[in-house]
Amino acid sequence: MNLDEIINQVTHPEDVTDQFYPEDVQMNQVSGILASIPVLFWVPLLIAGQSPYAKFCANQGLTLLVLDAVFGFAGGILGGVLGIIPLIGWLLKWIVGLVCSIAVGSSFLLLLVSACQGRARKIPLVGDMIHAFM
Repeated sequence: MNLDEIINQVTHPEDVTDQFYPEDVQMNQVSGILASIPVLFWVPLLIAGQSPYAKFCANQGLTLLVLDAVFGFAGGILGGVLGIIPLIGWLLKWIVGLVCSIAVGSSFLLLLVSACQGRARKIPLVGDMIHAFM
């Protein structure tokens, strides 16, 4: 994947709304909104466990939770290593933390806004990684 493809995927996340019945999306829109909050990814499975749209939203919510955990863990380790270096290490630690926060925050907003609009958009670059609920 070259840089242009990455930029295109980030600026134009894949919209797969047409893969779901409009009635399914409309009936389970609230569960999609709840799934955009990473720790609540499991709620759509309880509310509408047989809905393909709810399962999609649960998968995206779980992906966001894993992304947040990985960035938090990696950022903590990297921050500890970089924190040893005076001044420059602190600056790099801050920049890495900011980039990770922006990635997770923008992914959260993408899922939330998409669910509010009744759309199904994948998280850029990592949206296809987890298919736990089929």
